[in-house]
Amino acid sequence: MTDFSNVLLASDYDRTMTGFDGEIPAANLAAVDEFLALGGAFTIATGRSKPMFAEPLRKLRVNAPVILANGAAVWEPEGDRVTVLHSLSGEALAAIREIRRQFPGLRLELQGLRAHRCFGRDALRDAYLERYGIEACYDGWEDLNDTILTASFYAPFRSVGHSRTEETSEAEERPFAEMARLVETQYAPLLEPVRSMPRMIELLPRGCGKGRTARWLAGRLGRKVLYCAGDAPNDLPMLTEADEAF
Repeated sequence: MTDFSNVLLASDYDRTMTGFDGEIPAANLAAVDEFLALGGAFTIATGRSKPMFAEPLRKLRVNAPVILANGAAVWEPEGDRVTVLHSLSGEALAAIREIRRQFPGLRLELQGLRAHRCFGRDALRDAYLERYGIEACYDGWEDLNDTILTASFYAPFRSVGHSRTEETSEAEERPFAEMARLVETQYAPLLEPVRSMPRMIELLPRGCGKGRTARWLAGRLGRKVLYCAGDAPNDLPMLTEADEAF
């Protein structure tokens, strides 16, 4: 019988653990149970914030800390303890504020450990957040009394959910490509642009990534072998870092 007692398996959540409908197939849950029974350590490595992953976590059996915000933080649900590895500095937030001035048609969310600070009204996006128990906060730039891990920009939502690749035109993608180039040319020491889905972009603290954090977590757990599964560009760092990538 296979022994996974030396393995950490880190899986992306959206469209890797779940289907396009956002639900976790029973076969995936059964596979996780089998992996755990054979001694494996299992976790999720997601781009989601802590508030956005609290509800999905209840559907899963994880026996290792969860990797949040594309590697910016590690959350130990038992005890609700968060180890922040990277957060956006004041200088980085000032850069994000300037970037938003150049892309006023996009919604911005500063995603923290406790809440999402929102700029640009979008009723469908607000409804999507509400689905996960998050009330959108529109208090502006002042009194940011939260640890901000990610700044995410979105095109207007078309439904209470994310858009698929085939629904995205070249014109819709243009501002996100332009923003990525702007960040890499003017703000590279501060920010790292990451794409996980069409019609959105995430700006992370420079040096942040799922791969580095997954490997760090494997070492902390005493697991010498790292398996990773993912489906999107933001998963590439951990797929590259993995000993076995899916």
